[in-house]
Amino acid sequence: MPTTSRWRAAAGARRLPAHAVLLGAIVVAFVALWAASHLTASGQAADAGAFRTFAPWHDLAVGPAGTLRRGLPVACTAAVVVLGVVALVRRTWRDLAAAVLVAGGTVGVALGLRELLVRPDLGGFGYAHQTFPSGHVAVVGGLCVAAWLLWPWPASRAVAGCAGLALTAVAALASVVTYAHRPSDVVGSLLVAAAAAVTVSWALGVPAGARPQSAA
Repeated sequence: MPTTSRWRAAAGARRLPAHAVLLGAIVVAFVALWAASHLTASGQAADAGAFRTFAPWHDLAVGPAGTLRRGLPVACTAAVVVLGVVALVRRTWRDLAAAVLVAGGTVGVALGLRELLVRPDLGGFGYAHQTFPSGHVAVVGGLCVAAWLLWPWPASRAVAGCAGLALTAVAALASVVTYAHRPSDVVGSLLVAAAAAVTVSWALGVPAGARPQSAA
């Protein structure tokens, strides 16, 4: 019936897009992580306790972890530059713009939040330098998302995405093992990168498979 069809169309229009729901969930998770790990004594203690569990890893692998922490941003930048040149040749301007926005947005937001957010001294677990979220992990995470967006072979994009996730996880682990960041710092950066990826994908309809195909 026409009335039923109109009601269903109106209900569909009121339904939030999946991107909006996912972005909202990521933002809520980020705020909850910061509030719990920074603004409560028990959360700061738990974060410090998780940090201490990596002490054996620090003693065993601080050298290789430091090399990875320094080298991954450089390697990821080189890979994205190559993929960016390929995108220029292929004239995939939307994917190229999305990659720039994701990489720049992830790093910019992470560094901006680090200046705005605080970690008060609650029971001896705070410290003078604010390190939430991690800049190094934000760089690697943003670049890996950019590489995924620029990946020119749709059939293997899922593999590229998994590789990017693995590299970002390695960067996060290296930052904790070298005592550069606490666990909450690196998780915060992962959430920032995820939020940037969802926002740009939603706004620009990327990667190409996410865009609705025009009728022939």
